[in-house]
Amino acid sequence: MYFLLVYDRERGVLLSERVFESREDALQSRFRSEKEHRDGGHNVEIVVVGAASREDLQRTHGRYFFSLRELGERTNVAAR
Repeated sequence: MYFLLVYDRERGVLLSERVFESREDALQSRFRSEKEHRDGGHNVEIVVVGAASREDLQRTHGRYFFSLRELGERTNVAAR
């Protein structure tokens, strides 16, 4: 699976998330999203990430899904 994530860096908020089976479809959607957010400044990050599941994606790219506090709590739990 390929996940297209649109993330507002300034606010620390995931603006949108879409799932694709095809890498090519995900990349085409990314290019369209980049055009849509072009005038939004540099605070919007648009990425395509491959992962077997959303849970795997959250584990490897947690910053898109969790606040700093939540990430810290998850790290503390994992370290125990």
